[in-house]
Amino acid sequence: MESQFRFTHPLYKILGMLYLLIIVGYLLLRSNNLSYSDVKLVSKTTRSRVSLKPELQKYFVKTSKCQIPFVDPFNDEVMKIYKPQTLVRCSNESDLIWTEYNKNIKRHVLHIDDEVAFKLLNNTESEYNCFYQEIKYGNSADTYDNLGLKKYFTNGYVVPLHVEGLIVECQTAEDPKVVLQKDAFMFIQYRPLPKDLNQPRSARKPSVIMYGIDSLSRINLRRTMPKVFNFLQGPGWYEMQGYNKVADNSFPNILAILSGYSISAAREQVCDTDVKGCLDDMPMIWKYFKNASYLTGYAEDESDSNHFNYMRPGFTRKPMDYYFRPMLRALESEMDVYRLPEHDYMRYCLGRRIANRYIYNYGRQFAQRFVHERPIWGMFWSNHFSHDDTFMPSSMQEKVLGDLLDFHEDGDFEEMIMIFFADHGTRFGELTTLKEGFLEERLPMMFIYLPPWFRETYPSYAQALELNQHRLSSNYDLHNTLKHIVEIGGIPDGPELPKSFDCPTCQSLFYPLPEDRTCSQAGIVDHWCTCEPYLLLKDQEWTEPIAHSVIDRMNEYFVQKNLSKLCSNLTLNYIHKTEIKTGLDVNWYDEIKEVETSVYRIKFKVEQNSADFQATVVYNNSTQKAEVDVEKISRTNSYKEDSTCIDDKLAKLYCICFSDLKS
Repeated sequence: MESQFRFTHPLYKILGMLYLLIIVGYLLLRSNNLSYSDVKLVSKTTRSRVSLKPELQKYFVKTSKCQIPFVDPFNDEVMKIYKPQTLVRCSNESDLIWTEYNKNIKRHVLHIDDEVAFKLLNNTESEYNCFYQEIKYGNSADTYDNLGLKKYFTNGYVVPLHVEGLIVECQTAEDPKVVLQKDAFMFIQYRPLPKDLNQPRSARKPSVIMYGIDSLSRINLRRTMPKVFNFLQGPGWYEMQGYNKVADNSFPNILAILSGYSISAAREQVCDTDVKGCLDDMPMIWKYFKNASYLTGYAEDESDSNHFNYMRPGFTRKPMDYYFRPMLRALESEMDVYRLPEHDYMRYCLGRRIANRYIYNYGRQFAQRFVHERPIWGMFWSNHFSHDDTFMPSSMQEKVLGDLLDFHEDGDFEEMIMIFFADHGTRFGELTTLKEGFLEERLPMMFIYLPPWFRETYPSYAQALELNQHRLSSNYDLHNTLKHIVEIGGIPDGPELPKSFDCPTCQSLFYPLPEDRTCSQAGIVDHWCTCEPYLLLKDQEWTEPIAHSVIDRMNEYFVQKNLSKLCSNLTLNYIHKTEIKTGLDVNWYDEIKEVETSVYRIKFKVEQNSADFQATVVYNNSTQKAEVDVEKISRTNSYKEDSTCIDDKLAKLYCICFSDLKS
């Protein structure tokens, strides 16, 4: 009787029902897509999975011809210098003016918050007025015209369709007028579908959004943005752990992705990217997408460091359907600008907002307006919080995670392929001096997301991407993949698009990469290649002739470029370290004594302004002559104050101007 009572008592029936409801609720949560509410649950489970990787994973890539060692992002050496950053806010005030997109009328609406106004008016009922000025495109692709006339507006004002940017201001009604708040808003205005896109298509076309962060390696992403990294472990995401950059800084790496050309090949085959009008003529990837009926968009957050304008001529014609640069120039000119004291080059705040918030809000609007109606391609890039401070991405972690979650909540991931990527890793600073600094610089993050319908329709492409995660890949492969996406859903049996010019052996990542792939087959020259280990030489004095020979080549370079009257001859100060290239059967972390060989990697400092360089050298020990491509030598500390006397973009890395010499 006692046993029967224990299991039939009404209290136990209630507990049983509750338990059953909990199980059902859990299964329902698992079957639904992620939302803000269940991110914590997923983060917790993925964190436990990810935290095991540093212990279990030894290589990013381990094939017969390429071994890229895995780097623990929290190893003892790096933790001595790692300083997580705190987010600096641009304003602590609540928004007096905010915008809403009305889906019914497909228009943007301005709202005014009376409660915020009451506080800004010192808790009085004083009258105030709000005005806006339109930001207008200028005569060239890269400029804006003067702001339009001030126009008065009230709460619920519907923004005219032709307006793409506004500067807004509310001020007291009585003299002397006091500005309560000034702000700026950018708009992606809706465009109806063209008639031809209303017709049935042969195949569904995936949209593509490229979300880029400057100077962020896959190692530093794990270190500074672990929550973002956890999100990127979800279903449909693929990390290209063998992705290796092909050039030094931003422009050549981005050019390789977007055009399939290196700077030198473009000069020989198409045009000189230093000459005005060339960038308009280059066969950029967005032109192929546009020809395939895609709507195109592009935005960056720092006009002085824009990929196409930093020491480049920019565009003479508007390159995309939605091009943010003129709006950015207006923001930088018309709004209060704040730069972080320790990083005074980049603009951090534009008015009340962090600079990159305009960029990714623009990208989100672009997706919201169109991704569920038509195919789109867009690239949205941020420089200012990652370029000058290796660890500042840690302060932006919640913002970036929020961006990805917003795309998810909007349902955009159901329609689009996302490429979450960087141009290169950290090129300057303390991180480059560590043992893994060589890898930090050369291994930018690269994640590719495929929506569920795409994985179901093209299972072989998803399987190839899964396989290619741990094989060597490069910018040129990504270029070919973008071309492949253009071809998907195109004309049946139509002509294949031209693949990357500079790498005939590169391919789409939707096909399996060769297991025995080498750097040369991926279009990666020896100086940037991370496939083969270089082991440290203990006797650095023995390697001084190598450094002297490299410096001789650099001084000869100044003569060849007719720069010897402007640039000082370089002389050796000391050698940081010299490493020797070995076979794949040698452990990366071993140390060896002097060995007679032909390929070295040497990092040294010159006397002139304490400039640091790193070179990959073929050195003949008998003749004591170095074979080195000077324009492939890395400058590993800042050079912006050393070469103000010349404009040559490559020579600036190596030139120490007589006029800039420090005592």
